[in-house]
Amino acid sequence: MAKEIIIATGFYDIPYKLNVPGEELPKVTHYYSDPHFYAFQKVIVVGAMNSAVDAALEIWRKGAEVTMVIRGSSIGERVKYWIKPDIENRIEEGAIKAYFNSSIMKITPETVEVITPEGIKIIDNDWVIAATGYQPNLKFLESAGIVLSDDEVRCPVLNPETHETSVKGIYLAGVICGGMNTHRLFIENSREHAEKIIRAIASR
Repeated sequence: MAKEIIIATGFYDIPYKLNVPGEELPKVTHYYSDPHFYAFQKVIVVGAMNSAVDAALEIWRKGAEVTMVIRGSSIGERVKYWIKPDIENRIEEGAIKAYFNSSIMKITPETVEVITPEGIKIIDNDWVIAATGYQPNLKFLESAGIVLSDDEVRCPVLNPETHETSVKGIYLAGVICGGMNTHRLFIENSREHAEKIIRAIASR
């Protein structure tokens, strides 16, 4: 039996769903990995943050016909500063089509119906990448006995010096420590978590 457990599950566990007809089709995914898979095909990318922008640019550069469906009026302000001009320029020149203030209504095996300010557009489509964000599996933490804050952030209660939770011997590392505040912690600023945890375990 383990004396200590380190949970570092991140927050990519549970995607936010589109909740539209056809979302269950095999052509729809909430996870993106290899841009080569989509080469020379018609791909819709839903979203306007880093994951969506990275996917759109990479897939377009492999020869795909990329259309972005964006709920807001612009690319997200938190998109990496060295990427944001790239996607905005590709949209401006028409290399990547973007529908702003728009959302998907329905997905079929051959098309996607998008409601836009100009009305409903029916777009021929092979794949849909729904980069609509994710939420951490906080129920899993609760099932382990870990106390969460009672506000909307649902932040796990832990010792900031050791990262040990309310359950003795269970530690948290990485963005899972931020609860629903998924924009506070990243790989870059949570590396110190591992050092604190190892020091705490080694000192026992």
